[in-house]
Amino acid sequence: MSRLDTLIFGCGALGQEVAMQLAERGIEVYLYSNDLDEVGALLAKGMQAAVVDFKNDDKLREIGIGRWVKRIFCLFSDEPSNLFLTLSARALDADLKIIGVCESAASGQRLMAAGATKVIDPYEISGHRVHERIARPYLVEMLESSLFGKHIDIAEIEIPDHSRLNGAMLNDLDLGSRFNLIIIGVVDLELGRELIFANSGISHRLDEGDILVVIGPEEEISRLKQAVAENSLEPTTDTGDP
Repeated sequence: MSRLDTLIFGCGALGQEVAMQLAERGIEVYLYSNDLDEVGALLAKGMQAAVVDFKNDDKLREIGIGRWVKRIFCLFSDEPSNLFLTLSARALDADLKIIGVCESAASGQRLMAAGATKVIDPYEISGHRVHERIARPYLVEMLESSLFGKHIDIAEIEIPDHSRLNGAMLNDLDLGSRFNLIIIGVVDLELGRELIFANSGISHRLDEGDILVVIGPEEEISRLKQAVAENSLEPTTDTGDP
């Protein structure tokens, strides 16, 4: 077994997707589970996976925690397993990066208290549990950014009166190149509190009072908020308004 410095615990759909997309970005990972059937299914797909008793500190040391491993993802489907692994891994290595994904603020607080370096909750957006509808690449972008040390946040930014963005198309904002941000979508209050996803294929025209939902580093979000407040942000394509 090669000495990879990035490990994923949890071989469910989320763990597999994160592993595959990080691999596409040149980050080789190993997946671990305590479920033999899960591991067998991954091996059949050609993925690197193995069974490990994560409740045994000696087994964790054998796979490199406290030795050469630099970061782990805690992606088990149940919170108790993620908490136990976080506690054990932190006890073995005070400098280990431990990245977890939670489904609630309370769950995130418990993981942080257990020793997680970063906890990302991509599921609470505009008061809705919309994680089943967010394209997985968005989640992986967040995890990858967290992997390399940036603090990621989710923000809602309202388009003010008389904004240059009024009348612009959502897809014309191009925040990725200008602010290093990912647009999740927009909340149009005239249509209710439902989030219109940027990847939904819907060509949405922005209006005053709409709320942009973005993900990215805190400093980039602050830059965007300032640009919107100062009315200095323009779409990349002319809206056609006089």
